[in-house]
Amino acid sequence: MNIFKQIPFNIKKWVGYLVRAFFTVVALLICFLFYFTNQEEKKIQEQISGFYQEAGFKGDVSFKAAELHGISTKYAYSYQEGVQGKTVQFDFPYASLLSKEEIGRNYDTAEELAQHYNSWLVAPFFERAFTESQGFQQLKQEIKERFHQQGLEVSEVGLNLPIQNPDFEDQLARDLLAAEKAGETDLRGILTLDYATYRQIKGFSFTVTVTSLAKEYEGKHLDVSGLPPGNYVIESDTKNEGSYYFEID
Repeated sequence: MNIFKQIPFNIKKWVGYLVRAFFTVVALLICFLFYFTNQEEKKIQEQISGFYQEAGFKGDVSFKAAELHGISTKYAYSYQEGVQGKTVQFDFPYASLLSKEEIGRNYDTAEELAQHYNSWLVAPFFERAFTESQGFQQLKQEIKERFHQQGLEVSEVGLNLPIQNPDFEDQLARDLLAAEKAGETDLRGILTLDYATYRQIKGFSFTVTVTSLAKEYEGKHLDVSGLPPGNYVIESDTKNEGSYYFEID
């Protein structure tokens, strides 16, 4: 009888052991996760700060607190630099450990920087330079006027840079080197780039947003003579009106 009386007690005892063991393992896993995240965060901050210094950028990097998303962690930072008496800021919402090739020494000449214009570490610099340049603002006005004449009201024009285009890279290298020789040290001279110089280079992509897009205005029916070469997407602010694509060689 004594043996049977001890069985419930033993079961409760072992259940208690298992529960404590489970929570101990969970606690250890959480501690390990926070430790790993902290170490990774420090490494990313060291790499990115060192990258911009080695690459010849003289601005400041500020990091945001890491955000846990399930078992993954999101890292983000901002880059600020004074350009012609004003502070410009670029936000990088996603950061990661750098590869062996992503070191500042591989970006510290005009030619190397031009080769890596699509790298996530510097792409926002080039994108802003082109989209805010006088040449692109002029093109936006041309597109708005041309489309307005055909019954389309343009609300926005977006620009994407070419991908792996030797002609584009060569022109970038020449312009960056010229800016360097002229003493343009702010942001390595990137913000002196103007789309007007690159207007006839193929590979650019344009997104033209209109207020309304009726079916009869499909891209191939539009008069686009005089517009620069590139891939064009016309989309509407209005839902369920679709989009149209055409290319100009």
